[in-house]
Amino acid sequence: MKKVFVLALSIISICLISMLCFAKNDDGILNELDRVLKNQSIYDTNKENKIDSLKLQLANPSLNLQQQFRLNNELGEVYQLFITDSAMKYLDRSMIVADRLRNDAMKDEVRINLAYVLSVSGLYKEALDVFDEIDRVNLPNQLLVDYYNCGRQIYGFLGSYSRNDSYIAKYHQKQYLYRDSLIDVLPTNSYEYKLYIAEQQSSGSSMMEAEMMLQSLLHQVPDNSNIYARAAYSLATIYKEQDNNKLYLQYLALSAMADVKGAIKENAALQNLALFLYEQGDINRAYRYIKYSLEDALFCNARLRTMEISAVLPVINSSYQLKEEQQQRQLLIFLLLVSVLSLFLLFALFWIYKQMKRLSLTERNLRQSNHIKEEYIGHFLSLCSLYIEKLDRFRSTVNRKIVAGQVDELLRMTKSSQFVSNEQKEFYANFDNAFLQIYPNFVEEFNKLLQPDDRIVLKPGELLNNELRIFAIIRLGIDDSSMIANFLHYSINTIYTYRNKVKNKAINRDQFDNDLMKIGAVE
Repeated sequence: MKKVFVLALSIISICLISMLCFAKNDDGILNELDRVLKNQSIYDTNKENKIDSLKLQLANPSLNLQQQFRLNNELGEVYQLFITDSAMKYLDRSMIVADRLRNDAMKDEVRINLAYVLSVSGLYKEALDVFDEIDRVNLPNQLLVDYYNCGRQIYGFLGSYSRNDSYIAKYHQKQYLYRDSLIDVLPTNSYEYKLYIAEQQSSGSSMMEAEMMLQSLLHQVPDNSNIYARAAYSLATIYKEQDNNKLYLQYLALSAMADVKGAIKENAALQNLALFLYEQGDINRAYRYIKYSLEDALFCNARLRTMEISAVLPVINSSYQLKEEQQQRQLLIFLLLVSVLSLFLLFALFWIYKQMKRLSLTERNLRQSNHIKEEYIGHFLSLCSLYIEKLDRFRSTVNRKIVAGQVDELLRMTKSSQFVSNEQKEFYANFDNAFLQIYPNFVEEFNKLLQPDDRIVLKPGELLNNELRIFAIIRLGIDDSSMIANFLHYSINTIYTYRNKVKNKAINRDQFDNDLMKIGAVE
């Protein structure tokens, strides 16, 4: 019991360290994966540079057969999980060199690598044929690790490929046998040993120990290594069995990032992550990831991965297209709403512009009106002053006549209408001058409202005549005929007669009053 308790504490501690190292929410780890995928070409270029370096060495004409064998074999191994067709080409060359050297150990080494590559390519019968040619009993100790690993790989692929439960069980049983044999020949301090021990424990009853070992392994190996990718993938598998979706997603993403950084095109993490995200409703990412996975599988010529991806791609693609259509419809609705709002905005701006223009016109008319008032107040005050002075002079004259006894002369002077007539003329002259100072073009503008043959022609020396004077007063805003009659000392009938007579001469009789009020107005 104490041992289990200590083990549990250890796992908790490692998990806490892991959370500190990989403390990212789902979006954080996926954003990091997106960044790594965006830089995929950089990692592929690094791999290609390594391959080019080996090819350059191989091109040296002074190489002996052993050196040629090693370089061809190394190129085949580098290409194994990158481009299987190229791997086979260089392994075939290695076999030719091994035949020339008549070296059975070299031939077995090539067969192991070739069987491994054939299994990656999905050529399982061919892989088994080559694998069965190998005499395990006579294998050197240094090749046993590769031999057992190759057997584990082939039967693992066959188990994933098969659709028959009895065959699946059979293939997995053989896979585990080869894995157990591999563990027996691996150095106990190697990373591979720890990885396969953890995988062995995770398939049994020691899942907690496996989890702890894999967590520890992730902190010991580079994050672009195949060991790191497989350890993270094994952890994801453990968390999936525990229904821990958050950690399942996190470690699948870490495994996928390691595959991309290591330019490993035969991989399972990214396609499983795409399927999981699809189930979680993240259609856009699922679609992008499954496309990346398919491109990698086709590039590598990994038939099993291509087949697995082809089974789920139509489903994800269909959902993606449906979502795209929904987004297009939403975008169309949004554009329509924006268009309608834009029209309302344009209408509002136009209305505001018209209101501001009207307000500006009103302000200018108000300023003009104030100017008119100021002008007329000035003239009114001047006239008042003038008439007070005239009244005072008249008073002095009357007073003087009375004192002098000239009553008859005073009676004669007040009896004559000449005095009033003179004052009336002077009043008209003052009014005409004051009005034309404010509306200097009144006569010309007024005549434009009349028929050409009926336009008013002023006599020499006249500023306004009786007709023009009536409409000048109306233009000032006094429309009441009785007020106009009192102002000009005419009868009301005379005012009516003049108004109707001139209105009948108008070009547009119905609009005449409005047109009159526009004379001199601010536009």
